[in-house]
Amino acid sequence: MDNRIEICVREGKLIGIVEKGVYNDYYIAFRGIPYAKPPIGELRFKDPVPAEPWSGKRDASKYGNVSVQINHFTREVEGNEDCLYLNVYTTNIKPSKKRAVMVWIHGGAFCQGSGDAVMYGPDYIVQKDVVLVTLNYRLGVLGFLNLYDKVATGNQGLKDVIMALRWVQKNISEFGGNPDNVTIFGESAGGGIVHYLTLSPLAEGLFHKAISQSGVATCPWGIIERQSHSNKVFRFAKILGKTTTDPKVAYEFLKTIDAKKLIETEQTSLLTETENLQYGLTFSPTLDHESSNPVFPEDSKTVKCRGVKVPFLLGFTSCEGSFIAYSNWKGHISKEQLKKIDSDFKNAIMPETLSTLPITVEELRSLYFGDKAISEETLTNYIDFLSDEIFYCGIMEAVDIQTKLNNNDKKTTYLYKFSYESDSSPIRKIHDIQFPGVSHAEELAYLFYFNILKDFDMSSPAIDSEDYKMIKCLTQMWTDFAKTGNPTPVTNMWLPVSDSQDGKYNYLNIDTISQMKVFRKGEERWDWEEKKNKLQR
Repeated sequence: MDNRIEICVREGKLIGIVEKGVYNDYYIAFRGIPYAKPPIGELRFKDPVPAEPWSGKRDASKYGNVSVQINHFTREVEGNEDCLYLNVYTTNIKPSKKRAVMVWIHGGAFCQGSGDAVMYGPDYIVQKDVVLVTLNYRLGVLGFLNLYDKVATGNQGLKDVIMALRWVQKNISEFGGNPDNVTIFGESAGGGIVHYLTLSPLAEGLFHKAISQSGVATCPWGIIERQSHSNKVFRFAKILGKTTTDPKVAYEFLKTIDAKKLIETEQTSLLTETENLQYGLTFSPTLDHESSNPVFPEDSKTVKCRGVKVPFLLGFTSCEGSFIAYSNWKGHISKEQLKKIDSDFKNAIMPETLSTLPITVEELRSLYFGDKAISEETLTNYIDFLSDEIFYCGIMEAVDIQTKLNNNDKKTTYLYKFSYESDSSPIRKIHDIQFPGVSHAEELAYLFYFNILKDFDMSSPAIDSEDYKMIKCLTQMWTDFAKTGNPTPVTNMWLPVSDSQDGKYNYLNIDTISQMKVFRKGEERWDWEEKKNKLQR
């Protein structure tokens, strides 16, 4: 049988390949498709430009370059500035009815990751009769440099994703996908990007449903304010050898530096000791008012409060913070770090959290630690704090905004908590997490096949295992939501948040046996606003 498949998109002919999945079924892969011109030379730090047509047949069997980044495992710089490629997977390019399309936006703190099968193999999702698209976007300073001047206006990485969505609108029907039924979904920074795009006029009409896993625009790392970003940019230029506060001078200088040196310096030398203690990010989304076509035309509060006007599914894992404090991503938290946090707790809080804190720093500390020191003995308390500060508070703020939308704007919103704990969790093994609860990113292994498992002597779950059942459960709900806007259309078990009343929030607790539960405003640890009210009574 011929395992090569040819189709024609607007830019030219593509030759895809039939692949055997991990459970011996088959799918068709079209990889390394350029959706924009290489953002190199004069296009560095600029908005993406549509890809140019090619002549002849383009081999689409291999992935394109990943964005320049430091490899989490080898600690070496890899990738290329020429990185704006996407991948399309399907089981049938000529189905009897056009299929729902799911566009995956990877996470990685805006500085790591790609749409490749290292972490995001299509093997599970693509068997659910959807067309899956994964993509790369520019990372770090290359994707998010904002000089608050027209020479570099920021959010280049977000505009890359928007450009990819425009490509999907023009071309996805050739793969059997329905351009009128597109769902964007992502996790962590990718979940944040999904939420940004639902709030941005620039992305309007490019998708019809959205899923944000463990990340939204209302998290404290969501949209960084100008002062904080500007200071970082000029500090970055100085580290590289140019002392200036002139954006045009900084731009011309940064354009001359080798891309790999830019990223290596950013990831190893830019953040101060305090910023590292706060788990700060290097470069990330900002307000881009100097742009002629901004992602965010208003102030950050107006943007965040606009609300999502498409069906929206969002949630988090049961113990997000253990990944931050206890994984080898940043290095296991040490006694010395805990001692620093204990001696100056205020310095360990993100500036964006401090600027909106509804209670005092002392009250916040007391809420998590009582009168105990922050140490190895109270590590659980610290992980609770990180979970709340970095994830839960912001995600529940987004939920709250959704419940308060006017009826005309109100769209169905579904909330989940992923509580399925597994001894064979790939994320736990890969990142050496030895802490109870479900850490950040653990649910990804039940949506995607991790090709990286081979490097850790792991394989995909056996078909009679609980892990396999979770793969079936999660991919079914996610793809049902993509197809219909309802994650459980057969049983209607998963109730929308908007059905909640009187400060209650419906959510699905996803576990071996999933069931609806309720968060009660004022009773949850992360509800700092209500804690303040109680303290004042």
